[in-house]
Amino acid sequence: MTLTLSKRDSKQNPRQIRAGGNIPVTVYGKNLKNSEGKLTAFSLQIPLTAFKELRLANHIQVVEAQVEETKSHYSLLIKSIEMHPISKQVLNIQFQAIDPEQKVRATIPIQYEGSSPAVQAGGILFLNKKKVDLLCVAKNIPASIVFNLSSLTPENIIACYSDLPLPDGSILKSDAKQIIAKVSMPQVSKTDKAA
Repeated sequence: MTLTLSKRDSKQNPRQIRAGGNIPVTVYGKNLKNSEGKLTAFSLQIPLTAFKELRLANHIQVVEAQVEETKSHYSLLIKSIEMHPISKQVLNIQFQAIDPEQKVRATIPIQYEGSSPAVQAGGILFLNKKKVDLLCVAKNIPASIVFNLSSLTPENIIACYSDLPLPDGSILKSDAKQIIAKVSMPQVSKTDKAA
């Protein structure tokens, strides 16, 4: 999808921008320069409706964007979304302008699927991590990393970041030894064994 960004009215504060149906956004990047040739960040805005479409786009990471007034085109990586802790209203979005061919660090959702033989044997499943940090080519950032729980068996009840199937050319940046999922197996008492 292509986002249409527009310049902010300098007379409006962020609250007034949101009241008008828009979300304040900041775009930064090492190649962004102002009219004087100095590195800068742009303060822009997008319609709330465009953000809702973005949220529905299956964890989309990189979007193409155009600034309405200048017709400038950018490839943007979503870096952070600031939300109100209670109302969950979107307060600000930060984008990083990137080259689609460059390697960038991205946080990718982990999608768990399948069933664990260890759980079928009476164990209790614990999912410790929901996201993973990768270094990968911007245009190839995956929507999610799928981990199949069928690999968790009574003999192998722990999965770490290193067990995730990574896309070609990507590098794991999360701690490889950290546990992402595990199954707690019931303890068999001595009396049960004797029986």
